[in-house]
Amino acid sequence: MPSRRWLVSAIVLLLAVSPAAAALQIVFGPTLGDLTPHSAQITWYTNVPSIGWVQMGEQIVGKGGPAQAHRVLLKGLEPDSVYSYEVKATAGGEEAGAGPYRFRTSSPYLKEWSFCAYGDTRTQPDAHRKVVLAMKACLPWLVLHTGDLVADGHKMSGWHRFFPIIRLFAPSVPLYPCLGNHEGNADLYYRLLPLPRGYGDFHTELYTFVFGNCHFIALDSNRRVSEQTRWLQQLLSQPRPPGVDWRIAFFHHPPFSSGPHGGNKEIQTQWCPLLEAGGVNLVFCGHDHIYERSVHNGVNYITVGNGGAPLYKPDQSDNPYSQASASVHGFCQVRVTPQQLHVTARTDKLGTIDEVAITR
Repeated sequence: MPSRRWLVSAIVLLLAVSPAAAALQIVFGPTLGDLTPHSAQITWYTNVPSIGWVQMGEQIVGKGGPAQAHRVLLKGLEPDSVYSYEVKATAGGEEAGAGPYRFRTSSPYLKEWSFCAYGDTRTQPDAHRKVVLAMKACLPWLVLHTGDLVADGHKMSGWHRFFPIIRLFAPSVPLYPCLGNHEGNADLYYRLLPLPRGYGDFHTELYTFVFGNCHFIALDSNRRVSEQTRWLQQLLSQPRPPGVDWRIAFFHHPPFSSGPHGGNKEIQTQWCPLLEAGGVNLVFCGHDHIYERSVHNGVNYITVGNGGAPLYKPDQSDNPYSQASASVHGFCQVRVTPQQLHVTARTDKLGTIDEVAITR
């Protein structure tokens, strides 16, 4: 492990506290996110207010509280390096911990790698768990979530179901979500998830990040579309960041869909022209609980709303751009090289639904 001293900042967030006394527990987490060559965020949640920190070897990192929601930002990490950590909490003379876990920082020289994308996991935890287990078997470097993580973002009960399932991968593989309509722009979404800094509410509603040779763009398709259109236009008018071969966008409402919700006309008219002219190679969405791949002006728009919520049937709305669709739980695996994005839509049993190779 590199000996370079870590520069660490920590943000501790306070949530509502149950008045009932209970033995200290780490209820869910840790969740890894916002992973770069030099930094990472880690969040976790305890059942009672506690002092929390990350333990990296003998070093105590970001100690703070008392709080139930804990967030630690690690800085000064080395690229393409493996780090081991535990999350710790103490309250009333009791101590709780989780780990050890390991994660690997990204690298600007990462050119051949893979990631997964899925969405709409809100109401069927058993189905969600099967999808997560299948994704984990693909060994992704990161996971995108296209929204509707939970049934109601304002209710803690949904988050209590969501986080224990993603704990199968989330302590070691970073999660990058965007807002669905069921999150309701709830405070809990921002407080519980390790989101990158960006734009909009809490400076994290919209964000971009570079991972390896890919530039990712997360949008909020629920509201203020015109305001985001201006932001997106400015972003895509700039040259791609150095070393970037691909641009990938993700947001909740699909512009093209044969599911019961149909395509979102506002997204079609305001965002699609910018995405297609701005060099975006691939778009992931959710909302309709199906898998569907549509092609419009050379760009593949993929709906992965089949991550665990009750499935819908395709072919309920007109979508002349549809290339493939299915009503089955699953996710997408994307293999990245400098010359190609190879997208495989998989079932929760790792069967193949559809695949496409996107070339430069």
